[in-house]
Amino acid sequence: MDIPWQPTTLRLPIVTYWDGTPCADPRLHGEVTLRAESAGLRLTASLPHQVTPRVPTAPPSTRVANLWEYDVVECFLVGPETYLEVELGAGGHFLVLDFTAPRVRRQGYEAFVPEMLFEAHHAAGTAWWMSLLLPWSMLPKPLIGVNAYVSSGTQYLCYHPLPGPQPDFHQPARFPQVRLPRRP
Repeated sequence: MDIPWQPTTLRLPIVTYWDGTPCADPRLHGEVTLRAESAGLRLTASLPHQVTPRVPTAPPSTRVANLWEYDVVECFLVGPETYLEVELGAGGHFLVLDFTAPRVRRQGYEAFVPEMLFEAHHAAGTAWWMSLLLPWSMLPKPLIGVNAYVSSGTQYLCYHPLPGPQPDFHQPARFPQVRLPRRP
């Protein structure tokens, strides 16, 4: 898979549970898109509003620790030695974490203030979406893997399924391969 340069995007539909079982509930189907821009990698996520939304009380456009405890769409970007976990939440919140190995955190980016856009779309049956620009300096080099997830309550969906007796998103060696071609 290639991450294209703008205006084209790589689309990662999230429509199966973490183990690959199809999810018949479209309200849990999320999506991540990726595209390369001159200033960095643009990551956009969307997910329908949940019947009982789980959103932190912090103001939108702020970093929220433990954001995975709420309704989120996540994207993991993998390099040869590190990987980045990016979480975008239903309330317009974000969290970016850098790891050197599964669950071995190197950086929490507490001071990171990203360029981002958020649209809540509160009408029934609509989806929220959020876009965040990751500067090139934050990304693992070279990018070699990617996966995307939805976490909502006790429901865990995945773009590319992962093995195990329970959901475990931190399996970067099992993610689909991706590359970033040179800028055209």
